[in-house]
Amino acid sequence: MLGWLEEFLPNTFTECTQPSAHEVVIFVYEIRGLFDWIKVNRLKKHYPNSIIVPIVAVHLAYSAGIAIELNLQALLIKPLHKQKFLRIVKKLYTSYKEQQASTVTMLELSQQFPQDHTSPFREAFLRRLIRGEINNEQEIVQASSFLSTDCIPNIVFLIQGYVDIQHNRPIPYDASSVITNVFRQHFADKAPLSFLNFERYLLLLMRIPITYTSFKHWAEGVTTLLTVIEQLKNDYSIHLFMGIGGVFLQSMQVKESYSQARKARRKPPVDNIHIRFYEDLTKHEQLQKAIHYIEEHYDEQLVISDVAKSINFSPTHFSRLFKKETGRNFVDYVAYTRIIKTLPYLRKFDYTIEKIAASSGFNTPNYYSLTFKKYVGISPTDYRNTIEILFK
Repeated sequence: MLGWLEEFLPNTFTECTQPSAHEVVIFVYEIRGLFDWIKVNRLKKHYPNSIIVPIVAVHLAYSAGIAIELNLQALLIKPLHKQKFLRIVKKLYTSYKEQQASTVTMLELSQQFPQDHTSPFREAFLRRLIRGEINNEQEIVQASSFLSTDCIPNIVFLIQGYVDIQHNRPIPYDASSVITNVFRQHFADKAPLSFLNFERYLLLLMRIPITYTSFKHWAEGVTTLLTVIEQLKNDYSIHLFMGIGGVFLQSMQVKESYSQARKARRKPPVDNIHIRFYEDLTKHEQLQKAIHYIEEHYDEQLVISDVAKSINFSPTHFSRLFKKETGRNFVDYVAYTRIIKTLPYLRKFDYTIEKIAASSGFNTPNYYSLTFKKYVGISPTDYRNTIEILFK
């Protein structure tokens, strides 16, 4: 590339191995992985008078938005074209002095990224952590340049929710922002936390005190969480429902907490309709088979003897063990499972209550409506008029 520059602008550029921090330097930097953006950020810090032109591989083009966050003046995508490269370099070089004052301001802004919870580096790192794409400690160490080790999460909450708005009127506020702000207000002095919009859900990634092996054992944390849920419900008509994964001390295992939170969210809660802990799910293999049987046959007239027979248990022994392992008796668990199965039909389809009740194992529409209100807190019709919060 130096040859291209010399040909285009002779005697203007020289190759520097250790440039001064005060020199005007053009860095042409190839982005081969997400963490190369961190190195670009470091270049901006070390060489505030520099011009940085990242060259991004096609498969990483989705990360090009980071260049905007860093206020870089240009970006190139492979394959590299000589004329386009030279045209950009000349334009940047000739306009540098005019933009100098603005560049300094943007530099100062970019240096705030490590402390900013909206940092593109932070979000990219957390997404890779959740997906299980980080598989070595070196990347964890590298993350310390934009995310304090004390802030790396050890537990994941998967959150869904709806807004109870009368007559299906538009939501008068950004529900997602309200939720994250209320969480931050209450947990600010208790535990570091981050948020990710992930596959239509909101993920709350928290680092609870390492003395607790489960969130449910952290009394202050549970009390604060219930306060958040009640405030959102009372002040904003926002109803949250969440699955909470286990606590993992190893950073690379946080993906397991996400997987657990996802599983927990799909199951009937034990005590509080808004919260389901993965620890509450039974680990008993035979009862797991029984629960799978219930989920597969929820629309049939299930009786406890049939389910017990499916795993070769006596009805009496099965009933006692089922309540101990799930926290609910058989009838309640089946009813709650049926309610969960009907939610998409209320939200996405214009089916009558009669049709939904008949297709989900309830004897009558009235029994369905009474059961729904008992577990959800509102009637099926009222639930249908709520607005689902889509975290995008």
